[in-house]
Amino acid sequence: MKALTGNTYPVKDQIKALGGKWDGDKKAWMIPDGKFDQASKLVAGAPKSAASGKNFSPKKCVICGHIEKRDSRGYPDPDRILKSGECVSCYEERKMGY
Repeated sequence: MKALTGNTYPVKDQIKALGGKWDGDKKAWMIPDGKFDQASKLVAGAPKSAASGKNFSPKKCVICGHIEKRDSRGYPDPDRILKSGECVSCYEERKMGY
C-alpha cells in the first residue's frame, strides 16, 4: 500500500473503486501497489476546486450564515461577504474582539 495525497476530493469515489482506503491519521489515501499509478493519474487530472479561483466570491457567511443581498443596481448590502467567507459584521467582531 502506498500513500496518495493532493487534490483527491473530486475523485474520491473513483479512488475507492480502485481499492483505496482513507487513512485519517496520515490524511492520505492508501492505495494498493498495483493501482497506485492509475490513482495518481486520476488525482493529477482532477478538476480544481471552484473556491480556488481568484474570482471566487462567497455568498454566505461561514460564521453566522448571513446571505449577501444586492440592490437593484447590483451593489452588495453594507454587510457584504468578504473573500475570507465571513460577513463584515463577523470580521469586525473578530478583529475588534467584541
